[in-house]
Amino acid sequence: MSNADFTSRSTPDGEATRLVTGRAALSGLAPGTLLGNTYTIEALLARGGMGEVYRAKHVELGSEHAIKIMLPSLAEDPKIVQLFREEARKLGRLNNDAVVHYEGFFRDEHGLRYLVTEFVPGESLEQLLHRRRLEPDEVLRLRDRLALGLAAAHEMGIVHRDVSPENILLPDGNIDRAKLIDFGIAKSTDPSGLTIIGSDFAGKYSYVSPEQVGLFGGRVDLRSDIYSLGLVLAAAAIGFGRKLDMGNSAPTMIAARQHVPDLSEVPAPLRPVIARMLEPRPDNRPPSMRALLSGRMSQPLPPSKGHLVWWAALATTALAAAVVAALIVLRWAIPPPSIEEVRTQIAAATSEYHCASLDYTVNPDRSVQLSGFAPTQGDIDRLRSAIDKIGGIKKLAFDVGLRIWPYCEAVALLQPVAKRTTAPAPSLALVPPGPGAHIGDALVIDARAPSFDGYIYIDYFVDAEGDVIHLYPNPKDLELVIRPARSRLALGKPPFNRCWTLGGNTGEQQLVALTAATKPLFRDQRPEQENARDYLPRLSEAIKNQPEGTSNAAALLFFQLLDPLPLAAQQNACQ
Repeated sequence: MSNADFTSRSTPDGEATRLVTGRAALSGLAPGTLLGNTYTIEALLARGGMGEVYRAKHVELGSEHAIKIMLPSLAEDPKIVQLFREEARKLGRLNNDAVVHYEGFFRDEHGLRYLVTEFVPGESLEQLLHRRRLEPDEVLRLRDRLALGLAAAHEMGIVHRDVSPENILLPDGNIDRAKLIDFGIAKSTDPSGLTIIGSDFAGKYSYVSPEQVGLFGGRVDLRSDIYSLGLVLAAAAIGFGRKLDMGNSAPTMIAARQHVPDLSEVPAPLRPVIARMLEPRPDNRPPSMRALLSGRMSQPLPPSKGHLVWWAALATTALAAAVVAALIVLRWAIPPPSIEEVRTQIAAATSEYHCASLDYTVNPDRSVQLSGFAPTQGDIDRLRSAIDKIGGIKKLAFDVGLRIWPYCEAVALLQPVAKRTTAPAPSLALVPPGPGAHIGDALVIDARAPSFDGYIYIDYFVDAEGDVIHLYPNPKDLELVIRPARSRLALGKPPFNRCWTLGGNTGEQQLVALTAATKPLFRDQRPEQENARDYLPRLSEAIKNQPEGTSNAAALLFFQLLDPLPLAAQQNACQ
């Protein structure tokens, strides 16, 4: 994950240590190391979320290659290995000069798994753009080059999902020979196919599409690459290390992707070219890379002759006046809808939003209170527009806030359980108490058990990418049974053997959820970390399939991430 990248470690005597951000690194391969009896390691090129990348030479052919070594933790997972194998197989068949050539996925005699691609000498587009900007004709040439490469990938059912200047290499600094690299999180467009590292956040914050942050249904397809390429072209046209302001936290990222961004810094001839790629709704973008290059989109009607425009305007004005007059007559002639009809229309207007939690009240005086949460700002705007069109409402109190996925889905699942819980109900609270916690602090939760003996599960929904950390139970703390009535756990402090340090961006809303039941919800121990797309359906099924007579309870805790405290004020709650 990217907002808050969690790892943990314990001392030999079992004492918990402070959790740090970042993934466990490989120990590193020294120059001269022979890999798979075929490749000699020459130099480390980069470290990333899935492993390390080296420059290597083929011992027989003398050719240079880039080799990505998988993290040992990933290489031990058969599912992830199969995903890498499948992507390497597909990309190995992709023959386009704008895409780095994939040569194979291998395992050496020690079990080390690695991906071999061609080595591309030269800097990245990101490095070039720190020194200068591209001229408009260079931007268009870059667009054509990359669009053809992506079109070839799309036609094989592969979406890159991480198109960014960092992943575009320029052999010998030549824009006309640009190559796309790092399909490591590419996603098959075949719904029945495999998807590489599906739980990782796809793409860099500044270059992700609206769908990748959960907007417009959250379905990522080839049009997502069109949007990301548009942002890359805009950054190339601006240059000198600057790019479009697309937000730096979940709320600002979502807000920036509700409309075509401000392109005033982009040279005027390029604005219409890039704007069509940056339409927020995927349906409004070109349907494919080849359609982008051919300019196919819905075209406006040709302008009419001057006298026709004058007569059309006059006719439109007369028609509008007639319609207004008719509406005035109808308003007086037709009685307002009944309160029951108003209630029915509001029910219909609020029922069509996925992952929303909405409550409404229609009072005898025809005043309406509508509250709750919706997953996108676009949903909130459409809901307000639909309610405003309902006749018979004399006064509207509209209090609908933003609650993005996966938080909205977790609340939709657990809030009904929480409402059914009898007192004394379970509870969650930050330690120390307050509305938020500071970045860099240890996450410490005071969890109170429900009124019955049972099993509790406490989950931290980290970010908009759906990463979930199972705070309790976890592989270090396997005791599940919590004794009745107000039993207390201080997660993050002894006797627990895990410690979580908060990371991410200030202002983001965080969710911790507690689920309790008199019978175990899961047969097997859940992994310490997984994605909400996998976990929430399993949790829903587990709650639904509980034996008759089972008691269930739930509690939810929302809090904000605050700026880090000065070092002198920080307290290490893990000690």
